[in-house]
Amino acid sequence: MRRIEVGDSFDLTKGPVTTVQLAMYAGASGDFNRIHYDLPFAQEAGLGGVIAHGMLTMGFAAEMLAAWAGPTALIRRVGANFKSPVRPGDNVMLRGTVTGVAPQDRGRVVTVSYAGHVADREVIAGEGAVLFPA
Repeated sequence: MRRIEVGDSFDLTKGPVTTVQLAMYAGASGDFNRIHYDLPFAQEAGLGGVIAHGMLTMGFAAEMLAAWAGPTALIRRVGANFKSPVRPGDNVMLRGTVTGVAPQDRGRVVTVSYAGHVADREVIAGEGAVLFPA
């Protein structure tokens, strides 16, 4: 059984985010809000430019958890607070930290907190839970 302890950390960098990626995510998710692809509209809305879908950024966090946990683990929960917009050209650097390990009948549930940054600006923070089967 893989050894996992409170305080263990792991990371993933995604990017740079592209406008093609935003268009593809809009198609996959059905979220065609113009702030994600229409520069003049996003500027008029006071956003300073096009921004990535928050759920795309949360998907990066879920990808980090899944990559760390491996193919036999089950992601039970991923939660997020969106702190600042992600824009085309940004590289999102995510870091997760194990906050708890609890035995269960079917294995262990590991809780994780994470944060994502673009340079020194926090863009997302959240938590997750992963079941590692026995």
